[in-house]
Amino acid sequence: MIQSIDADFDRVKTHFSGARNKVYMDVASRGLLYDRAVAITESHLQERVDGVADKKRYFSLVESAREKFARLIGAHADEIAITKNVSDGLAIVAGAIDWSRGGEVLLCSDIEHPNNIYVWRNLESRGVKVNDLPSENKSFPVQAALEWIAKPAEVPRVVTLSATSFKPGFRADLRTLSEACDQYGVRLVVDGAQSAGVTHLDVNETPIGALAVSTQKGLCSLYGMGFLYVRREWANKLHPQSLARFGVEIEAQHEADYDSGPIRLREAARRFDLGNYNFLAAALVNESLDLLLQFGTEAIDRYVSTLATRLTHALMGQGLKVPRSDANIRPSNIVCVDFGGDAACAHRIQQGLATRNVFVTVRGSMLRYSLHFYNDVQDVDVAVAATIEALAD
Repeated sequence: MIQSIDADFDRVKTHFSGARNKVYMDVASRGLLYDRAVAITESHLQERVDGVADKKRYFSLVESAREKFARLIGAHADEIAITKNVSDGLAIVAGAIDWSRGGEVLLCSDIEHPNNIYVWRNLESRGVKVNDLPSENKSFPVQAALEWIAKPAEVPRVVTLSATSFKPGFRADLRTLSEACDQYGVRLVVDGAQSAGVTHLDVNETPIGALAVSTQKGLCSLYGMGFLYVRREWANKLHPQSLARFGVEIEAQHEADYDSGPIRLREAARRFDLGNYNFLAAALVNESLDLLLQFGTEAIDRYVSTLATRLTHALMGQGLKVPRSDANIRPSNIVCVDFGGDAACAHRIQQGLATRNVFVTVRGSMLRYSLHFYNDVQDVDVAVAATIEALAD
């Protein structure tokens, strides 16, 4: 299969010098920027240096990025808010829910990034109960979650999880969870830090409530910008905890205009937009989204998952322990080698790989390889050979 789709992705490396001069398998930490990012950044900064910034054009870049990300996940532009990062997006959603009667949140801290735990635990002072389920072989406990979802309740309820866990990189069964949540009136809030731009998601087919992502990983842009998808019918029932001019619907000619009449929140997720945006990040993600949309996340997902499977089998063939999820769940773009609690060993192997121009990272005692569409079969084979050599050292 990989040979048949590999040729379609050959040209991706021509846009990423960082993928041509090394084996870069660390998109789960941060993605590579495409080559033109330097010229775009220099042009943007020079405009500021020269005092000739065109803010109207900057706003158009933001709207273009909003529309392109919406297309990437099958949403409408009005369902996308512009945020700073994943944590910001999750906090916006958590703060906008009416918890006046209390509520319940279900999560699995064993496999979640801390920022998708603290944001919900912060609500405990408002009478919200956080239910923390144990993981099942380092996977999200779907069956236990389904039983919890089906229980009757008179308070708002949320299930939250990562679409792909940051370690060991297991893909969640969002389809099953979202359909159950939809049936019982529970909101599914998804952390898309590791999945956006890499893993296919169509919110029409998978009816999640909200998705928070950032642009510095799979979207191949900068830190300091994110997107927040909130499904229209849910967003229109939420009240932002923080409100600014861009979240209010008024008759206006300028961003500084004010209307003293009753506050009318903007449609859907636009009500969550706050002050001025990260215009440089918007300029950069505009171009990377163009490239992602050229291929589409279905093709990217198939391609990268196949590379990850090749890497998994090769590493296991060397006797290494690679955690694997349920056989019914497709692999993600993340492959980990578990050193059984020996973080020092994982770090030594990481250093050995870096000296061989292969770049991965360590999470806990796991060596984490994470791939994107600028990787190829040769990268996988080089990474495996380098790992064998580093282990021998």
